[in-house]
Amino acid sequence: MTLLYAVLLAALAVILAPVTVKVIDRKAGYPLAGLFVIAAVLIAKEFPAIAAGEELSFHATWVRDFIAPGVDVSFALRGDALSIFFAMLALVIGAVVFTYSAAYLPKNEGNTSFYTLMTAFTLSILLLVLANDVVVLFLAWELVSLASFMLIARSGSSGEAGSQRTLILTFIGGLTLLTGLGIAATVTGSTAVSDILASPVWTQRPGVTAAVAVLIAASAFTKSAQFPFHFWLPEAMAAATPVSAFLHAAAVVKAGVYLLIRFSTIFHDVAVWNWLLIVVGMGTAVMSAVFAVQKTDLKKLTAYSTVSHLGWIVATIGVGTPFAIAAALVHTLAHALFKSSLFMLIGVIDHEAGSRDIRRLGPLWNKMPWTFGSVVIGAASMAAVPPLLGFVSKEGMLTAFEDAPIGSTGQVILLIVAGIGAFFTFTYSAKIVFGAFFDGPRDMEHVHEAPVSLWLPAALPGFMSLPLVFVLGIFNTPIDHAVAAVGLEHHSHLALWHGLNVPFLISLLVLIAGIAGVFARKKMWPSFEDNEFMPRSGNELLHSLQLGCTRLGRVLGKMSDSHNPSRHMLPIVILIIVLAATTLIRDGVDGVALQPRVDGLDNPWDLLPLGIIALAMFGLVRTQNRLTGAIMIGIAGSGVTLQMFLLGAPDVALTQFMVEALSVIVMMMVLRYLPETFQPVKDKSRKTGSIVIAVLAGVAAFLGVWGLMGRHERSDLAMWYLDNAPDITGGDNVVATIIVEFRALDTLGELSVLGMAAVVIAAITTTLPRFPFKSGTRPAPFGQSQLNSVPLRKGVHVVIPLLVVMSIIVFFRGHNASGGGFPAALIMGAAIGLIYLSRGSDEIVFGRMTPIHLTGIGIITALIAGFVGYLHHGLGNGGFLAAIHAEAFGQHWTTSLIFDLGIYLAVLGMLTMAINALGGYLRPGTERDFLPWIHDDNSALPTTPRISLEDVDDPYPDPINPSTDPWALLTPSEARTKRKNKRSMPKRGGEK
Repeated sequence: MTLLYAVLLAALAVILAPVTVKVIDRKAGYPLAGLFVIAAVLIAKEFPAIAAGEELSFHATWVRDFIAPGVDVSFALRGDALSIFFAMLALVIGAVVFTYSAAYLPKNEGNTSFYTLMTAFTLSILLLVLANDVVVLFLAWELVSLASFMLIARSGSSGEAGSQRTLILTFIGGLTLLTGLGIAATVTGSTAVSDILASPVWTQRPGVTAAVAVLIAASAFTKSAQFPFHFWLPEAMAAATPVSAFLHAAAVVKAGVYLLIRFSTIFHDVAVWNWLLIVVGMGTAVMSAVFAVQKTDLKKLTAYSTVSHLGWIVATIGVGTPFAIAAALVHTLAHALFKSSLFMLIGVIDHEAGSRDIRRLGPLWNKMPWTFGSVVIGAASMAAVPPLLGFVSKEGMLTAFEDAPIGSTGQVILLIVAGIGAFFTFTYSAKIVFGAFFDGPRDMEHVHEAPVSLWLPAALPGFMSLPLVFVLGIFNTPIDHAVAAVGLEHHSHLALWHGLNVPFLISLLVLIAGIAGVFARKKMWPSFEDNEFMPRSGNELLHSLQLGCTRLGRVLGKMSDSHNPSRHMLPIVILIIVLAATTLIRDGVDGVALQPRVDGLDNPWDLLPLGIIALAMFGLVRTQNRLTGAIMIGIAGSGVTLQMFLLGAPDVALTQFMVEALSVIVMMMVLRYLPETFQPVKDKSRKTGSIVIAVLAGVAAFLGVWGLMGRHERSDLAMWYLDNAPDITGGDNVVATIIVEFRALDTLGELSVLGMAAVVIAAITTTLPRFPFKSGTRPAPFGQSQLNSVPLRKGVHVVIPLLVVMSIIVFFRGHNASGGGFPAALIMGAAIGLIYLSRGSDEIVFGRMTPIHLTGIGIITALIAGFVGYLHHGLGNGGFLAAIHAEAFGQHWTTSLIFDLGIYLAVLGMLTMAINALGGYLRPGTERDFLPWIHDDNSALPTTPRISLEDVDDPYPDPINPSTDPWALLTPSEARTKRKNKRSMPKRGGEK
């Protein structure tokens, strides 16, 4: 449970952050850092067990039968030496950054959002490195992306562009990771990371292994800012300095490194993996080192140095040997220490001097001696100057390159390129020191040393690079266990001196050349600053890609940018025709050849629905009147419903019938906005094309029916449900139990679609100026509307209670007989539709927010029912949407009933939204009272104001007190005359 406690402590920090900031403002960093220290101590206490070869773990089933029976998704945490290494990195560096933030941040300026997002950032990276399930791993991966995006974006307009680019590029990596993990889980038959890594399938299927290796590598490249995704990381420098320190040292960029090392278990000897990581990694390292030398902003310079060092680590991982993995881990530690320190120290310089541009700074070494000394140690470790930890780690990587699986020539080239990269690393490290503390032209007399509370936390990680060199032996065992977690065996012997060898000679040459470059810096560095080494920057390329995608989207959007249904339906119908014809002619249905079956007419009553449907469709294609067309559609639906009843499918028939009834009501509402008749088609080619498509669609339908006639027996799956579902669920209605128990996750997805449908209905019918119906087509209530509604108004008093009772009965009987939440909601929807129809004029059936509340409560209820399943036989033995059954009061109860209630409420919400939006009365100027999300400029809705009957003879009716139709007692001709006379009358006060 140690891992769970550590994660819960990080989650507690997220919860407490807003409250703590309100109490002690920026000093909230101290108690939040304390929580991370406690979590780190809890994990550290398990070091002896990990050293003995044990693993920490936690497991709780999340979703059962995820991709196949028996394949569950679990909230699984795993603490082997590798994941513990990165978890400790995140917690310890995070604690230091939070301590630094307590002194660095300004008072009362958005500190709540900063600490909340930073704690969420820490929690996300902790979940990522501890996850032992690919679903949890992927979710944590995306949470890391979102947290970094929001932290960069909160810096204001300066961070807007950088945050968007960060989100785009890291989400690209999320897509490739999702694809790779999906393939891995499918081919191995498990979502557990440990099972995937231990599967023998990777040696049996080299093609799949290579494809997944490329996908995983691409995902890591986006997070670790490797070419061609390198340019997002310097853009992230718009974020606050503590964000940069944590992001570069222990968070986002280390997420990519962790992923590469973790999956080295299966890819370390795959050629495409080795070459891809070595070439991209070392290429990025040298390129970014050159870019770093170009920069005059200390923060951007250090950002490019991060990209460069990540390239070194990636290339080392690509070598794939046990020694290389160990070297990559050592440099990951060294980099976290000196890079977090340098970023925070640059923040100290900016805080005290008011700038971090070396062209605006002056000699600071004597004004800020403690900060100067700390920067020298951090930069020297980054430049691999002995005797610092950065020197040891760089020597290890150079040694690993000697065994790179790229041939002897490739090894020589790699070492030469690495030497060039190391020279530029020394150069930009020296530029930080001399640019910030010696060479600047500005008079810095007013600058003084920062408070101890500010510079000490910043200096501490980098300073540790010095004493750790003298106790390197303490890292041998942890590093060996981390390499063993990858599935490789290694015996580390970390030391400052390994004798005279190639790596040492390269380091010596780099030191000599680097020192010479420092003496020539005033000529060499400006020559780099004034040159552009690439024709276009990554930002420009990404911007061009975005513009291209936007243009392509507009072109593709024109295909459906019309209210003409033909534009939407034609491609779909043609596709169905082609696929149906191809499949049926080639293979038949389930291997059954297309052979006519003439078994005679089973039931003569089948002719009745056939005749009804045929007559309705004939009338539909012949009529020119839209109202008649709607009626014919309803008749055809009733024929289909009758056919379902005759076939013995009452559940489907009841649902179909209620859908048809409500569809007719909605169609009638829509028809009021449309012309009375269909526009005649004068284009002969269009007529001919429509006839051809109709005939082909009919042929495809005929072929489908003909092929399906070859199967009269039930499928194996259907028989399994019929034989086993009643015993498993305790319900006799197999259709209902499939929907709310066996396939409940699918139903939950459909439920969310219903909720979205309610939103879409509201958006389409209320958003101006894109209102889809022609203004002025909505008719005013006709002369006898009030009187004509009297019979229906009286009838609903009898019918509505019956429908309400029937809806409740159908809802509760759905588990054992025909019924359930969906048909019950449709029955209640029919009652609501009747209430609307009984009104003499347009009125909303519920309050303006009721549909929204019904939909939202319905979806939340269904989700709650899903989480209740975790209580089944204790935490970890249940699963999301797992049904819990019980007997009480002589009745069988189950959580699927709660789930069905969510369906019931959400369907009602969607239906009431449709009736309110399409049939509700909106008086001009009061749209916001009914639909609060409508824009201020959307005041000209196509509605007709109503006034009271008492105002019929008043030429100046008061529109603020609407009641009923003012023309109810007039004939249509009298109403038209009265309206005409009123328009010609002068306004009050004698004005025309």
